[in-house]
Amino acid sequence: MSQIVLITGVRGGVGSATAVLFRRAGWTTAGVDRLEPADDPDIDAYLQLDISHTDATEALERFLARLGGLNALVNNAAMQIQKPFTDTTFAEWDEVMATNLRGAFLASQAASGPLRTARGAIVNVSSVHAVATSGGLAAYATSKGGLAAFTRAAALELAPEIRVNAVLPGAVDTAMLRAGLSRVAAPEQLDDAVQALAARTPLQRVAKPEEIAEAILFLADGERSSFITGQTLVVDGGATARLSTE
Repeated sequence: MSQIVLITGVRGGVGSATAVLFRRAGWTTAGVDRLEPADDPDIDAYLQLDISHTDATEALERFLARLGGLNALVNNAAMQIQKPFTDTTFAEWDEVMATNLRGAFLASQAASGPLRTARGAIVNVSSVHAVATSGGLAAYATSKGGLAAFTRAAALELAPEIRVNAVLPGAVDTAMLRAGLSRVAAPEQLDDAVQALAARTPLQRVAKPEEIAEAILFLADGERSSFITGQTLVVDGGATARLSTE
């Protein structure tokens, strides 16, 4: 019988790449996103839902019941605001926290029952900004740091039935990355801005979404990572290994 994965933020760059990889690995893929559904052969079941809303739990639980089981949850839904924290509004701060942190909390709560039955796994998609960040990303970095802490806390509470880990990607060539770079580069300069970012990375490139998906699948797979829980796996091309003062 096929294993079942639920991916939040499934219509994004990393989310869609994750759905493709799990599907190729033989999993049944279910996705949640706030965007309208699209004809995607790699997503077997889809729920249009803003996972950050406090009333999302009931709809998510109904969706999970229709799936008939769950082996892995990937908390991938995210948003980013680039703005000095002194200029960030209450509404902007709360929206980032709700999407990046509360959404993972609500989804994990809703999925804990079927995951416990399956002795499954939760993989939270955090960010290297949880451990090292830059100016103008206070809300995003705080939310991703909170997600890393939530990973450790949930791993303790849900053991031994459910493993909980996090992936901390560095720069990934997605729409979110390019939207962030567009604040400092003109549209015709975006490729150059990505290359400049790559040049500052030890592996001399940014990641492809598929590479982050591979790390997610590793942590979700109960055979490949059966004795790993409460951990954060940094996938950043070596970016956080380098001293900023060198």
